[in-house]
Amino acid sequence: MLRMPGVSVNVQPAILDWAMQKAQMGNAGSSVIEMIAKWISGEKAPTFNQIEDVSKKISIPFGFFFLKEPPIEECKIADFRTVDSISVPNPSRNLIDTVDLMSNVQEWMAEYNKDNGISAYAFVGSTKISDGVVITANAIRAELELSLNWFGDFKSSAEAFKSLRNSIMNLGVLVMMNGVVGNSTHRTLNVNEFRAFTLIDPYAPLIFINSKDSVNGKLFSLLHELVHVWIGQDNFYNDRYGTSQKVSREEQFCNAVAAEILVPTSLFSADWSAQSGDTESIINALGKRFICSRFVLLRKALDTCKIGQAEYEGLLKIFQKQFRATQDQKPDKGSGGGDFYRTLRTKWDRRFIQALYASAQSGRTQYRDVYRLTNTTGKTFHELVERMGGI
Repeated sequence: MLRMPGVSVNVQPAILDWAMQKAQMGNAGSSVIEMIAKWISGEKAPTFNQIEDVSKKISIPFGFFFLKEPPIEECKIADFRTVDSISVPNPSRNLIDTVDLMSNVQEWMAEYNKDNGISAYAFVGSTKISDGVVITANAIRAELELSLNWFGDFKSSAEAFKSLRNSIMNLGVLVMMNGVVGNSTHRTLNVNEFRAFTLIDPYAPLIFINSKDSVNGKLFSLLHELVHVWIGQDNFYNDRYGTSQKVSREEQFCNAVAAEILVPTSLFSADWSAQSGDTESIINALGKRFICSRFVLLRKALDTCKIGQAEYEGLLKIFQKQFRATQDQKPDKGSGGGDFYRTLRTKWDRRFIQALYASAQSGRTQYRDVYRLTNTTGKTFHELVERMGGI
């Protein structure tokens, strides 16, 4: 194709609509979205230079803009939904690329474990929904060696998340966390698109957490996805546990088990009975005992028949409005600043990095593959290994 930088070109309306969706889901920025909007309305016609610039910013190949209709982009996880179960035709390029990156990591780790005589993990797919919420929660707690009141050892959700993540990693589950695609700080992951996902492999189950989520959100997502490991099901998690929207039977089950681990029914009921006042006051008081969001406690109150559906939906609207208000007041910290290696260390599963380093040292894995899998250079990777405790 002969490019004429300043010359306007014709782009099919369906392609422009598709590009707009990618821009919005990929957090492309207001200037890009405004430019595409003008193309869609016909106020302006795109030029080659502008299309090339936009293609880079929303990670769409330049040539795609000249197709007759949008390409079908398949994600490796079939069940794709947005927050609150609102369906969209296609996942963003950022999400697709993140799933692809994690799939490569999982594939490498599964082969490494097989080569080193590690058996398939028995807990993967060990549970059926018919086993019930309490039995499944007890099984997971037992595997993680958690007491019923395990959360009482922590002063904050952040402490609990860090400890729980380490315990899950020690089981053999890869737990990755990032808020951008690889190390591309301009390609942020949209929490309104997904909060977490799970990729199932009996030799290397993997959970990915979107670090753009709140601390309470990440904690609940981690447990929710762990339940998916137990039932052996790939998953995108993007529903708030506190919604009147209908979700699938599997999602209801995983939500309930995650809530049972965070807020055991026996402890919740006893504490509820000891409180006085209206429902909102009781939930606020219980929020000081249980390390979870008010949405989880509100849903628990409904599931244990402490409140009815009408009161639940009324308080849900109030809590959502209050939550949005607090989010709007938070300053945008951006992606810069902070300790680079500390941030990098939180992204990766410690066992994976150590296994990768050991394999490279033994000559089984070439260093160029190490750097490709981790999006690092030699100096950065070796420093990362040191920061994670070496081998």
